[in-house]
Amino acid sequence: MRVLVTDGNNRVALAVVRALGRAGAEVTVVEQERFAARTPASFLSRHARRHAVIPALGNRPAFLDALAREARDVDVILPISTNVVLACAEGRDRLPARLPVPPVAVVRRANDKSAILAVARKVGVPIPVSFAPESEEELEEVVARVRLPAVVKLRDDEGTVLEPGERYALADTPEGLRRAYRSLHRLRPFPVVQEKVAGDGYGVGVLAKDGRLLASFCHRRVREYPVSGGPSAVCESVRDPKLVDYAARIVGELRWTGVAMVEFKKDDDYRVLEVNPRFWGSLPLATAAGVNFPFLLCRMAMGEEPSAPDYRAGVRVRFLPMDMAAAWSAATRGGGAPGTLSGFFMDLLDPSIRDGIFDVDDLRASLAYWLNRLAQE
Repeated sequence: MRVLVTDGNNRVALAVVRALGRAGAEVTVVEQERFAARTPASFLSRHARRHAVIPALGNRPAFLDALAREARDVDVILPISTNVVLACAEGRDRLPARLPVPPVAVVRRANDKSAILAVARKVGVPIPVSFAPESEEELEEVVARVRLPAVVKLRDDEGTVLEPGERYALADTPEGLRRAYRSLHRLRPFPVVQEKVAGDGYGVGVLAKDGRLLASFCHRRVREYPVSGGPSAVCESVRDPKLVDYAARIVGELRWTGVAMVEFKKDDDYRVLEVNPRFWGSLPLATAAGVNFPFLLCRMAMGEEPSAPDYRAGVRVRFLPMDMAAAWSAATRGGGAPGTLSGFFMDLLDPSIRDGIFDVDDLRASLAYWLNRLAQE
């Protein structure tokens, strides 16, 4: 099987390339020229047979033409970032290989947090107390009603290139809420406001076809960075039929085809926050626990219907620099989940915890990723 993976500078792309290579696929990796000033980490992976730099998405026709040229001899194209997923979904008629993503309208619906909250209400999945103000007058009504602290989030991230912590803001005061809303509104119109759910974060990775769940994988965020809420610094595989059921209801209502991750927070129940309409950051955990989503997706794209694999609960993966940043933040500024600092030091002594980036069997790519990240700081 020959597969083209986009966004070669992205750590999720590196996880996809490794998962495919270990399953025996022949992998080509591409990256937009704007992100390839330094050699993308996935280009240096021992699992990448070929790589190429292509024009940036800002020139959509040139991007799609170059992508089509690089994909002329492959079986499947796997877009990684949301922006590239959207571009490929819009331009699928110009691409010569199988593209296992839904129609662009479905991707946009899944990427819209306000739309997902409406989907969740329709199918009976709990949500946080949420508001979607679309004027200054409505914002003032929310300020008067919402219980603080509240989280203000971009409604969607289409067209943006932002770090996770730049896509939301935590507000503890009415004036802070106003500032956060207006700041994010300048990036993308009409952010969403939610009362903060204090519990643990969970995610359900899914593979689906026309809304029918083919495979699922649940994880819990043990530690996050930023500590106020963000991607996993350490995550653990878990099993919970209720989580899977909630994710399946949302995927079914969307009539989703492909992979996605449904994100939850838990207090008295699981409450859906959003859907990532693409491969997700904690993907190395799913692979380590026994679910190779990239290869399953390619098999589905090739006309097979893969059965849902079993996986091991209790597997942990760490993203060490993020975990170090979370520990430092907890030590110097406080916040985060209880035990963030002590948990970091205890886990350093646990040899069973794998790293989500560093891999001695793919050393050049591992080092390149972190050197590239350091160069961006």
